[in-house]
Amino acid sequence: MKPTLYLIRHGQTDWNAKGRLQGQTDIPMNSFGQSQVEGNAKKLMEIAVELDKFDFVSSPINRARETMKLIRKTLGLPVEGFRLDDRLKELNYGEFSSHTWEELRKARPQDVMDRFDDTWGYVIPSGECYAMLSKRVLNWFHELERDTIVAAHAGVSRVLQGYLAKCPENYVAFLDAPQDRVLVIEGQEVSWL
Repeated sequence: MKPTLYLIRHGQTDWNAKGRLQGQTDIPMNSFGQSQVEGNAKKLMEIAVELDKFDFVSSPINRARETMKLIRKTLGLPVEGFRLDDRLKELNYGEFSSHTWEELRKARPQDVMDRFDDTWGYVIPSGECYAMLSKRVLNWFHELERDTIVAAHAGVSRVLQGYLAKCPENYVAFLDAPQDRVLVIEGQEVSWL
């Protein structure tokens, strides 16, 4: 039987609040984001009774590492007791990073049109596409051997949801990835805490 996965998206950053694409840019969580993570950790406390049996994994991007440290602290576990995996990094937004979609529509209308025409396969200049993100995330997912709590990003959440729900590829980029909920994957079933 496939292990259960609890995925927590990092808490809000100032760029999230402003609608700026951050991708792999290292933007820290803000205080509201920290409260979101604490709330998610409390949800885990209600359902996960044997936390010492879980694997804890985080994206190496700082906002995800901060998220995992705060989760472990809230759960009463040693803060550093987790590992990092590069495959859990957010989609690389390349030249789109630091911009809002509105800014990009004005400055690079053709790039934005091309991206929204093919959200799965369009490679952002100096970045990547959802197909590339999916390949690395699903490679990681298929290696899971035990129940896992992971701190990662919206793109990682969307890829896993889309894969399990067998969504059309161009729909994956638009799946919900809230920062104040925990994505639970049990076998082929997806739910939220």
